[in-house]
Amino acid sequence: MLNIVVLMGRFTKDLELKKLESGKKVINFCLAVERNRAKKDEEKVSDFIDCIAWENTAEFISTYFKKGDPIIAQGRLETRQYEDKQGNKRKAVYVFVNNVNFCAFKKSEEGQDKSKSQEDNLDDLFNDQDLPF
Repeated sequence: MLNIVVLMGRFTKDLELKKLESGKKVINFCLAVERNRAKKDEEKVSDFIDCIAWENTAEFISTYFKKGDPIIAQGRLETRQYEDKQGNKRKAVYVFVNNVNFCAFKKSEEGQDKSKSQEDNLDDLFNDQDLPF
């Protein structure tokens, strides 16, 4: 059996790391993930995916990410069945996240993308006129 989910999206709200009575750390969050469009002129549509992460992954997320930041999250799809207050049977679906990665450069103070300024620096390095030999 195979149950692997990889998402690239943005956090929809501020993150809050919770510490349970048992001492375990957990973070619940929602990612806005754009769907692929069949045609370029189609309107963008996003899905909002509920996620949960525990312990070191939860700490990492709460330390390095905030609302609106992009992230790549890898995990597995899980379902949980429960009864609501009225006695109706419900099903919750979420991604149990066990690995995350950064996926974009943040904007610098001048509004330029850091990747662009790094490319400019590389161009300067390879300028033949400035070589000492």
